[in-house]
Amino acid sequence: MINVGIISYAHPHALRYGTTFASNPKSRLYAISGDGSNSDVAKAESEKLKAKFYSSHEQLLRDKKVDAVYIAIETYRHKEIAIKAAEEGKHILLEKPIALTLKDADDIIKATKKAGVKLMVPFNPRFTIPLRKAKNMIEAGEIGDLEYIYAISEYVKPPTFLEGLDMSWFLDVNKAGGGGFMDTAPHGIDSLLWLTKSEPKRVYAEIGSKIYGFPVDDIGTVVLEFKNGVISVLNAGWGNPRGYSYGLEIKYYILGKEGFLDIRTAYPDFTVYQDRAEKIYWERADVNTIVDSFLESIIKDKEPPITGEMAKKNLEIVLAAYESSRTGKTIKL
Repeated sequence: MINVGIISYAHPHALRYGTTFASNPKSRLYAISGDGSNSDVAKAESEKLKAKFYSSHEQLLRDKKVDAVYIAIETYRHKEIAIKAAEEGKHILLEKPIALTLKDADDIIKATKKAGVKLMVPFNPRFTIPLRKAKNMIEAGEIGDLEYIYAISEYVKPPTFLEGLDMSWFLDVNKAGGGGFMDTAPHGIDSLLWLTKSEPKRVYAEIGSKIYGFPVDDIGTVVLEFKNGVISVLNAGWGNPRGYSYGLEIKYYILGKEGFLDIRTAYPDFTVYQDRAEKIYWERADVNTIVDSFLESIIKDKEPPITGEMAKKNLEIVLAAYESSRTGKTIKL
């Protein structure tokens, strides 16, 4: 059984990961640290989930019984804490984005390789049942050669992510690296890289604070031309109003020469359009699939499904989109 520690509840995803690590038969939620925002929430969750509570990540990382950590602290502290975790021999599940800069991402990757520990960054959509089905259909040639993907990765604005959590750091570019686009685009970009099995050679983007007047961007659109000829458009940000019943909206429209897939990964709606339309339903997958993959990589000593290098490539594309929006130019990768 893998003893897991959670470092910080600054990111709201920590709530789901905490309960999932606590309930997974392969792991035990052993400890939680109260670094960063929401230390009171971290303390309350440690009591609820019967985990040790440490006031700092240093204390948690020095605990020899901790085998692995999930780092959910503010993004600007990812490099500092991930490197310390690697040096203490802890396997790492690191909240996205991997870091604020490509240099920081490189330093994290080098530290984990030197220490011989696993590094995984979770991008949720690729673990959902509909997107895995879509990938299988694409690779089996069921919709012909892939031509175009239109993706949406939208959420509600930060103060309404989850009541009772301090989300103010999401509105600080020095802590988060960006706004709504930085927060939600990495999910869509990972899916596009995974589905196309290619990398973009050019990107053009428009990103800005268009809705709420935040000091950071709230929405953005990026056009990606992939090396294999696939064209993709991704809309990402905090464009959904608070009253939107689903909160999160992740959609994919995937066009091949012989068919078209219309997918919502967060809720059960998957339609295949060929000579006729076929609607497919499934049970919604949860974060346990991600946790299972991370734990299996440790137990079986194999590469995680999303490596540090993949997360760095993802960040490179996100940063290129911001550069394109800032300069008004198409950026070559």
